[in-house]
Amino acid sequence: MIKKIAVIGGDKRSLFAARELMLRGIEVELAGFDNLLSYGELVLKDTKDALTGADAVLLPITGVKNGIVNCPFSDENIVIEDNMLCDKLVFTGRTDYIKCGKLFNIAARDDFKTANALPTAEGAVQVAMESYESVIHGSRCLVIGYGRIGACLSSLLKALGADVTVSTRSGGDKAKSIPDCFNIIYTEKLQSLDGYDIVFNTADKLIVTADILGKTADDPLIIDLASLPGGVDFDAAEKLGFTVIRALALPGKCSPAAAGRIISDIILNILQKEESYCQT
Repeated sequence: MIKKIAVIGGDKRSLFAARELMLRGIEVELAGFDNLLSYGELVLKDTKDALTGADAVLLPITGVKNGIVNCPFSDENIVIEDNMLCDKLVFTGRTDYIKCGKLFNIAARDDFKTANALPTAEGAVQVAMESYESVIHGSRCLVIGYGRIGACLSSLLKALGADVTVSTRSGGDKAKSIPDCFNIIYTEKLQSLDGYDIVFNTADKLIVTADILGKTADDPLIIDLASLPGGVDFDAAEKLGFTVIRALALPGKCSPAAAGRIISDIILNILQKEESYCQT
């Protein structure tokens, strides 16, 4: 039975997830949040004390690189060593730098990707509204990729009155599922970005190449939502003078409360399936 979870570092998503877990009757202790002015009923400890007696650990959704924990709310340099996690369930968003503990990559799960699509899409619209010098209504938007995020984003833009074109691979099931209210261009036929005011990339491979950028005479705002290394040739875009925004971890920045609930719900579902958590 899981009695205590240590939440080590992370952005606001981790903080809201901690609160949700506490409200579900689990003891939660934080580390790496010492710059917060208030953290309510949550308990703040140093890393060693927070991990002591913890059955499970929530590390940042962005992962832990070379043992260093991302702690935007702390000046402390927190380093997690594998031997600190050996007897614990470990929840995070990347597991490639963690070798101990029973690992759960939350970000790789379908339920996380599905639930996370809406806050990501809303965040993308927010970024566009803050950066585009006109209104979304009537703008010509290209959405590259029609996965979970692309589909959600296309619908939001259409609801705002944008003229939406979806770029997807030809011959796939996704192309057949695109509603008639969207224009469609097959990704392999994308020659330039001319004719669009805002371009959103959701594809997780290089699509907006130097060749495409070199053939683009217009000056669209380009927003890349894909995980690193992204789907836009940033070096070429910079040399050619395009405005490109790398918009990563949008739920943590734009809707952390909703994103935190998504994380906590998934953790609780995992714990129930592990048959080690008894709901009170």
